[in-house]
Amino acid sequence: MPPDWLIGSDRSGTARARLIDLAGALIAERGIDRFDINDLATRAHCSRATIYRHTGGKKHIVETVFIHTSTRITTTVTDAVAGLSGIDRARTAIAEALTQIRNDRIARQFLHSQHAIDGAGAATNSDALRAIAAELIGLDPTNTIVSSLAVRTFLALVLWPPTDPADEPHLIDALSTALLAAASPES
Repeated sequence: MPPDWLIGSDRSGTARARLIDLAGALIAERGIDRFDINDLATRAHCSRATIYRHTGGKKHIVETVFIHTSTRITTTVTDAVAGLSGIDRARTAIAEALTQIRNDRIARQFLHSQHAIDGAGAATNSDALRAIAAELIGLDPTNTIVSSLAVRTFLALVLWPPTDPADEPHLIDALSTALLAAASPES
């Protein structure tokens, strides 16, 4: 019998964190579309009721896993662009974000979901995502047109990478140059 993972001072917080970690592992293995609360209950050695009590249900679990994954990737990209500015910052932010998303087992599953296009559509309307993109690339977050362009074109690279991988650095350069030019006061 596995040890009782709910023993401790903050049982609810411990349970929630453990369930989210296990859900992330299941999503990485099977994909979002095949993620199932029953499988999570089996893996966690608990009941469905315990899962709902500590996490709020499937939709909330998937959103939380997405937020944790996004935060981890954003932190990595933030570290990569620290001290950079201008075209170097934009290129590095875009290239590193693409690499992190493609290499992350959980993020890849979000891209392969049958709901990926719907999710991309929602992402293009997210004020928070536009602000994060602007910060990482080095754009003015109040310029919603340019930050929206950044999100939309980045998603195009993520969802529809070039047929020839050798083209991607050139696309990143063109995108970086275009975003900075569009953000320039002269444009």
